[in-house]
Amino acid sequence: MTTQQDIMELERRFWQAMVDRDIDVATSLLDRHSVSVSGGGIHHFDPSEYKAMALAGDGRITSFSFSDERVIFPSPDVAIASYRAEQSFTMKGKRHDMVVYDTTTWVRKDGKWLASGHTETPHRSGF
Repeated sequence: MTTQQDIMELERRFWQAMVDRDIDVATSLLDRHSVSVSGGGIHHFDPSEYKAMALAGDGRITSFSFSDERVIFPSPDVAIASYRAEQSFTMKGKRHDMVVYDTTTWVRKDGKWLASGHTETPHRSGF
C-alpha cells in the first residue's frame, strides 16, 4: 500500500532533480501528458516538452524544504500531495527566496506513480 511518505518522497525526488538539473530523473517522474498551473499561466506538456522548458532560461532552483505536508488518495491509483515549499533560486544571476503552496496529482499507471498535474501559488502576506 502506498503511503503519504511514499508520495512525498516522489515530490522530493522531482524537486531534487530540478536542483541537480537532472532532467532524466525529472522526466521519468512525469506522465505522458501533464499540466502545470501557476501565476505564469497554464502549461500542458509531455516529458520532451518539459525537458525543453527546463533547459530554457536562466532560472534555477538551488534549495528547497517542505512543510505542512498532506496526501489524500481519492482512489487507490490517484494521490494528491499538498505542501508548503520554501525555495531559493537564482534568476539572472541574483538569488531569490520564495514561499509557495503546491499540489501535485500523482497517478499510478502500470505500477509506477507519475506526476500528472501540478499547481503552485505564491505565499502572500496580509490577506
